[in-house]
Amino acid sequence: MTKYKILEILRNNDENFISGELLSSRLGVSRTAIWKGINSLKEKGYKIEGIRNKGYRLTYDKEDIISEYEIKNMFSCKELGRKIYCFEKINSTNTYVKENNNFLKHGDVIIADEQTRGRGRNEKIFYSPKESGVYMSIFLKKNIFYDSLKLLSIASFLSVCKAIEKYTGFSPNLNWNDIGINEKKICGILTEGSFEGETGRIEYIVIGIGINVNNLDFPKNLKDKNTSLRLELNKEINRTKLISQILDEIENLICNKKYISNRKKILKEYIERTKIIGKNIEIKVMNKKIIGKVIGINELGGLIISKSNKKLEVIYNGELKICEE
Repeated sequence: MTKYKILEILRNNDENFISGELLSSRLGVSRTAIWKGINSLKEKGYKIEGIRNKGYRLTYDKEDIISEYEIKNMFSCKELGRKIYCFEKINSTNTYVKENNNFLKHGDVIIADEQTRGRGRNEKIFYSPKESGVYMSIFLKKNIFYDSLKLLSIASFLSVCKAIEKYTGFSPNLNWNDIGINEKKICGILTEGSFEGETGRIEYIVIGIGINVNNLDFPKNLKDKNTSLRLELNKEINRTKLISQILDEIENLICNKKYISNRKKILKEYIERTKIIGKNIEIKVMNKKIIGKVIGINELGGLIISKSNKKLEVIYNGELKICEE
């Protein structure tokens, strides 16, 4: 797009003024198109000074702008993010995928600066205020198998944890249902899919990721249970760089040719990070509760639970609660 080509030229001129005429000549567009591009960049948050007979210069570069251009400048993905759809406001990135899957292609990424109806597990609302978090969905149509759906969710959690570690230098806690810091939630992941008829063939999978990044406050009902990277690390986080790191980590793990053959390694790392072995837990499965002690994880990513001297293997998408000893 013209505006990002303008931005690239301004960035490469070390804050020197560059005339509208020169920009027009370099890009092969009208002066009106240059003027519209400059105004669009200003609306996005870039600080651009314009002086008659001198031109334009970039005085403040707001890198934390959610745009396809900024993200692609930072990541090294080849399969994910070939097309990135960015929205200032949307109801839910996962919902958008489900409503528009007919034209989306494998690896497409949907990102919003704000969600009005962000969704978590069991249709819970995920608080998604403007310019505060990472709200994104990844659309997959390759390398997905019915017996590896839980593995996909597990690999997504691991990827996000690693991305946060590499970018911030801080290791968050990986819980069974979410990612947290100091017993408070910072990230939730919702994996959904579409299955064709009686065959059960997977049409597509969408990985929805929501992270509290630069939130400074939460509603009363969330304050005791949620926190953000900024609150915990006491510094502002560049969301664009974090998104790029997450996409790199997911591609390295899930789009890897050895993804399925690395199943045992992935599950081993996950169970070690959750530190759930030996814990007494309560799981809600459908309308039933299962209470027991975790003694392992099976090949499908389900927990192996000891209950009344019997072994139960449970794969679920519900709530898990760690019980006090």
